[in-house]
Amino acid sequence: MITATKLTKIMNKKTILNKVSLTVNKGEIIALVGPNGAGKTTLINCLTGLIRPTAGEISLFGTNPLNKKNKMKLGVMQQESTTLENVKVKELLTLFRSFYPDPLSLEALLEITGLNEHQNTYTTKLSGGQKRRLTFGLSIIGKPELLFLDEPTTGMDVTSRQLFWEKINQLKEQGKTIILTTHYLEEIEKVATRILLMKQGEIVHDGTLESIQSEMLQNKLSFQLLDKHAEVKLADLPYVSTVEKVENNITLYSSNSDETLIELFATEIKFKNLLIIPGNLERVFNTLVAGENK
Repeated sequence: MITATKLTKIMNKKTILNKVSLTVNKGEIIALVGPNGAGKTTLINCLTGLIRPTAGEISLFGTNPLNKKNKMKLGVMQQESTTLENVKVKELLTLFRSFYPDPLSLEALLEITGLNEHQNTYTTKLSGGQKRRLTFGLSIIGKPELLFLDEPTTGMDVTSRQLFWEKINQLKEQGKTIILTTHYLEEIEKVATRILLMKQGEIVHDGTLESIQSEMLQNKLSFQLLDKHAEVKLADLPYVSTVEKVENNITLYSSNSDETLIELFATEIKFKNLLIIPGNLERVFNTLVAGENK
């Protein structure tokens, strides 16, 4: 569906994308994760044909992204909400429906966006979350095969976000292909079939959540230490990168918690109240941000 080879984008003598290559297959839900300035939005803009790369090649549905036929197959939700002044919600949806040969019905769009009770409200009077839901509705009016969502839930309240992800799961069940960026990492873990970690214009990891967990995430082993003299042994346990202590409460960060736990028992260190917490994307993201800020 998408093939990008060595994409490079330079703006104002700064390299935003640095030889990025990727392939996107039909039915994948891909999450782009990385700090601000990592190149996520620029990558999406290149893939959709909104901007041209400085170097590299892109194939979208087997053709150039600028091919007019692609427009009917794409849905794009940008970071900024799409609204027109002095237009009611129903009027805007009706206008956009006229652009497509087989659009979603007005009733379906009002249900999807949760704006049925606000269909006669002027778009400028909507809340930030309602505007984002409206923008999402506009992006899927034409029943796109491929959907790009750039920070889609920014500004949404908890209820709006829950409604949004329910609709994404429905699109996933329909076999739609979706590429999205978001900072709400707990939501990515539930819906994404593949995660691309970006840093300084490059993809530093491309794989499933499971592969990231095995290669980059660290589990936490938390327990209460009963033998203070054994504390010095903790840092020598296999796969342990960090030891945190608050009074007698110990937290070990391990890239292989099973092996660490086996050795912990073998050393006969006395402890109680053991709790193992799986690593999550939040920690990887924070590590990437910390690296960017150094």
